[in-house]
Amino acid sequence: MSENGKQELTPEQRLAFLESLIDFSESLADNSAIFAQHLSDPSPEVRAMAIRGLWLSTSPDLIDELIEIANEDPSPMVRAKAIGGLGIYVYEGDMADYDFDWGPLTETVREDELPQEDFERVKAFLLSVYADEARSLDERRFAIEALGFSSDPQVADMIEQVYQQPEREMKISALFAMGRSGLLRWTEYIAENLNNPDQDIQREAIRAAGEIGLTELGQELLQLTYAEDRDIMLEAVEALGQTGWDAAFDRLEELMANDDEQVANIAEDALDDWYLMYQIQQGDEDWDPDEDWDPEEDWEA
Repeated sequence: MSENGKQELTPEQRLAFLESLIDFSESLADNSAIFAQHLSDPSPEVRAMAIRGLWLSTSPDLIDELIEIANEDPSPMVRAKAIGGLGIYVYEGDMADYDFDWGPLTETVREDELPQEDFERVKAFLLSVYADEARSLDERRFAIEALGFSSDPQVADMIEQVYQQPEREMKISALFAMGRSGLLRWTEYIAENLNNPDQDIQREAIRAAGEIGLTELGQELLQLTYAEDRDIMLEAVEALGQTGWDAAFDRLEELMANDDEQVANIAEDALDDWYLMYQIQQGDEDWDPDEDWDPEEDWEA
């Protein structure tokens, strides 16, 4: 019982509560204040879940707390999660155009941007984490994953360095970061892992191929949509849609009619992604897939 006489939730109940809020927050509500309140929860699992829930929050006010958790939390798992959670600030900072002069609109535009000094200190912290060999493997690899959003050539060189390391966990994180970077320079590394016997590595390669939109790997991804392993098959369906590869249409349309509801739903979402990417690749801003799409006219099946 708490001091006010109310029965407190167990760690398992608090964990389930936060997980339900994450599912709800993805579509409707901003519950960042509730997640922030649980960053000091006695349970490391709850603290880790709270960090996960804050992923879409870009308030600079949380940076100091996440860095403190990354340095001081007694749980290696929570420290690693906090390090990974800083990735959203790398994304926001890399998307901002700090050097552009907006003229009289500068003050208004900057209100919606992450302050450059916050971006720089987050990036510097993550670089220091990766360079610190006293840190755990998870802490260092999560720093690379968070830095994956950065367009800094130094970070790209680090990702390649991580990929070459012997630990499988490092290779997994390197592929994850490659996907976030969106760089075509990773095509060869991704291609050579699309059929890796280690399914965790294979899965990250498939995801990276989709995130970068590697149309040149469309045939390989299409073949993987016939994989016996269900998880690999579903990852390949999602990635195939993200590539916008022209010959993917028939396969995605076929899967939309699958008797398995989950497969059909994922194929439908993938086809939505495909429409968007195909339009972008065609460079036709006025293209309407419902009116202009004729697969028999556009290519031979």
